[in-house]
Amino acid sequence: MTLERKQAPALKFLSILGKPDADVVKEVAVEDVVWTFPGESIISGEARGIDAILMRAKTIASHKVKVEVIRTIYGFSGVAVLLHNTAQENGKALDEHLAAVFAFRGDKIERLDTHLSDVPMVKAFFG
Repeated sequence: MTLERKQAPALKFLSILGKPDADVVKEVAVEDVVWTFPGESIISGEARGIDAILMRAKTIASHKVKVEVIRTIYGFSGVAVLLHNTAQENGKALDEHLAAVFAFRGDKIERLDTHLSDVPMVKAFFG
């Protein structure tokens, strides 16, 4: 898989954080895709399958989180995307740096593991 073929589905997947879309997830991910998120917030834990992925994406989108792609980092068989997420809501602020680490099965995303710079901030913001 070329570098561009790793980056394109990862960036397309991340687009659902602003506009959740089942067709996008189905296009770039396997049916049994897994997305892990650290902490104890309402978006934490392991989301398995397209429906669970969309539920998490809808929660993030409903909080109007701005997702800024900083850069992509390439591994042997996967890709990590460094992000800066920000939001303001009800007197609470989110200002988080994170790595979205993607693993692939063939040319589709099999797993996304999110790594956060400030896990307690996410709980304070999302609850």
